[in-house]
This record gives sequence, C-alpha cells and structure tokens, in this order.
Amino acid sequence: MGLACFVDGFGRVLRDRARAEGSLPSSTRYLAVEGVSGWLFPIVSELGDPYQLFLWFDGAGYQVKLVEPQVLGRFDPHACHVFPDGRLCLSSDAGGGMESLEDAYARSVLWCNGFSVFAREGRFPF
Repeated sequence: MGLACFVDGFGRVLRDRARAEGSLPSSTRYLAVEGVSGWLFPIVSELGDPYQLFLWFDGAGYQVKLVEPQVLGRFDPHACHVFPDGRLCLSSDAGGGMESLEDAYARSVLWCNGFSVFAREGRFPF
C-alpha cells in the first residue's frame, strides 16, 4: 500500500465518521469486529420490529450486515434479499453495496421495513 492510498483511506475514514455522526442513529457505535471497522446501529421498522445492523466500507462500496434478528437458514436468501454471509443486498451491483454511507444506511432502513412485511406476508412490498 502506497502513501497515497494510505492518505486517501485515512481521509475517507474521517469523512465517514463525520457522515455517520450526522446520519446514523444517536446510539450508533463505531467498533472493529474481526479486523473490520464500522458502525453498529439499531433500527426499529415501521411495524415495530427491532434490528441491529453493521455498516462498513469494504474497499469498493458500503456494505450492511444484519446482526439481529437471525434470518440466515430460516428464509430463502434470494427472497429476503440477504446474501449467504448475512450482508443485505442493497443494490443490483455484483457486490450488493452502495456508493455512500448515507445511501447504505437509507437502503438498510428500507430493507428493515420491507423485511418486516416479508416476515408477515412472505413477500417484499417493493
């Protein structure tokens, strides 16, 4: 990794921290899990269902992983828009991520609302 890449990466982290502070819920925590740094945050869907999500930059895009509730193995991953590793499928891009932290957060809120409907009716509303 060259100095330019290091500086760019460090600058992105500082920008992301500022964006997260302004965009994510106030109870969000910045932490490192298995060498990956990101934000753990709660969402309560419009139907009242609680979710815990982890958002991070993977080098190409912003990813969001569902921490709670546990859905892997309970539902068809394609039908509920969750990759086999627990990441939410937020876009039609091959990696499923988003270009910005704000977009990843917004899509994860939409996913939570959609999944709450899916859990009750067996289909996503959108």
